[in-house]
Amino acid sequence: MTKQPHYRIKLKWFRVITWPLYLPFALLAALFNLVSPIPFKIYTLRVDRIGHFGANTELFCSLIDMDRLPREFRVYVHRDIPCNPALLDMWKRVLPIHQIFLPLFDVCHKLGGLGVISRQEERMGTFDFENFMEKTEQHINFTPAEEAEAKRQAEQLGMAPDRPFVPVLGRDYKYLLEHNPHEDNTHYEFRNTDIDTYIPAFKHMAERFTVVRAGSTAEKKVAWSDPNFIDYPFSGKTTPLMDIYLAGRCHFYITCATGPDTVAAQCFRRPTLWVNMIPPTMITTWGSRNLTILKHYWSTREERFLTLSEVLDTPALGMYNYKDIVEAGVKVLDNSPEEILAAVREMEQRLDGTWRSTPEDEALQERFWEKYRRRYPERVYVARVGTQFLRDAPHWLD
Repeated sequence: MTKQPHYRIKLKWFRVITWPLYLPFALLAALFNLVSPIPFKIYTLRVDRIGHFGANTELFCSLIDMDRLPREFRVYVHRDIPCNPALLDMWKRVLPIHQIFLPLFDVCHKLGGLGVISRQEERMGTFDFENFMEKTEQHINFTPAEEAEAKRQAEQLGMAPDRPFVPVLGRDYKYLLEHNPHEDNTHYEFRNTDIDTYIPAFKHMAERFTVVRAGSTAEKKVAWSDPNFIDYPFSGKTTPLMDIYLAGRCHFYITCATGPDTVAAQCFRRPTLWVNMIPPTMITTWGSRNLTILKHYWSTREERFLTLSEVLDTPALGMYNYKDIVEAGVKVLDNSPEEILAAVREMEQRLDGTWRSTPEDEALQERFWEKYRRRYPERVYVARVGTQFLRDAPHWLD
């Protein structure tokens, strides 16, 4: 039997009390839904991982805004302890999240759902393939009290109030080892990055921004220091509110496609640069201010880079499983420091309005995205891939 994760809210010890109280209400709710044109539904929220807590909920709210859901009386509960209570407080101002309905959910769930429970939000995923972010309004924000407290914490970190900041999020094993000790997390190995390969980009950005290495925990410190650089996971001053503030108030956000970037890119609509993005099948196509460069796939058998077409046509290379990639005879290579720096410079210039694209560069963009349109015609394509990345990596165009 799989061990229950430590963040799961334990209900079984209370069932001797809750079931006699809530069973009649469960049966009444089921009967109500059989006769009412507007049924009563309990939706479960995915709150254990911040990526899902941010993106799933934001996308679900966008579906509501666009009238893509049926008419229902909805309440929301969460089965797990929230990974970020500050984010929960924000969503409570948007959705009727009431844990008083959790025992009712438990009864209905154990009886097969009874037509009362919906897991749609919990299971819908994080990818905005329809570009909801530019079709709907932002749903969460800071209250004046939260804003003031976050700014106070930022100053304690050493962030100058009048200086824009850029968070940079790498990925390693540390968070999952602490959060998911009940699982084997080695299949995510290819998604990890070496934060020190970002140092040339840090040096460049520190001339203009406060650079904050994002994330509440990390394996190692950055091997570089500067008055305008903050290694936030090792500051001793991480807080749930500051995690959200860094994502919500940044000039732009740099990430490798992991967790907190959904709060920046989707919940707060911040321009986002993905470096070391993987897998290519899940590349960001939405958000016209978003930019991406991908990790490279090297064939150990043929000793060459795989083309984009080859990667997209090989199921094992589009999955989140490192073991399948190794078995396919492929090695995943991180972006070089030079690739990261070039992408950062392009992102800055695009946001400043100083970037100048050539017809040849536009042709490279179109050639790249055409590969995706053939396989995923239902997606909206408004994001971009790094210009220098495409110039220097012709294998991504074949």
